[in-house]
Amino acid sequence: MSLGNAEEVLDNDPAAARKLLVSAREASSKALDELRDLVRGIHPPVLADRGLADAIRALALDSVIDAEVTATLPGRPAPPVESAAYFAVSELLTNAAKHSGATRIDVSLDHQDSVLTCTVTDNGRGGADPSAGTGLRGLQRRLAAFDGTVTVHSPTGGPTQVSLEIPCVLSLPKTSSS
Repeated sequence: MSLGNAEEVLDNDPAAARKLLVSAREASSKALDELRDLVRGIHPPVLADRGLADAIRALALDSVIDAEVTATLPGRPAPPVESAAYFAVSELLTNAAKHSGATRIDVSLDHQDSVLTCTVTDNGRGGADPSAGTGLRGLQRRLAAFDGTVTVHSPTGGPTQVSLEIPCVLSLPKTSSS
């Protein structure tokens, strides 16, 4: 609505049009944040039915880059942790496909000493820098809600390795193959 109003007043009152455009940008940014929060709250059926390892294997099968998943998970994290890890790995696979120039991605999942570790490594050109964009910083903020961390090692020339660590206990018996 603001965009339509801005278009109507653009020729006669550019300052008013600018204010309407700023308002529209803020509203769309807020709506996008709300949509992201909603999507993060959704627990995909494959995740609910088959667990984190198989859900990430399904992501790997859909990846445009050849991806291999190895997992050593003797149980399941709580659903919020499982969902956070799933969406974080999904975002890392998407980032690699968009930005890395990689031809191969390896994903490993492990749980030791009450910490879930997800490591995504690609053979691309490297240079990923959390301070240079919002994607990796967004991952850091989302995992911080679980006292989780994101570590990025991405020298120029590659490879890029991103490790996610989320403190958690595994409470349910294993429902997927490793």
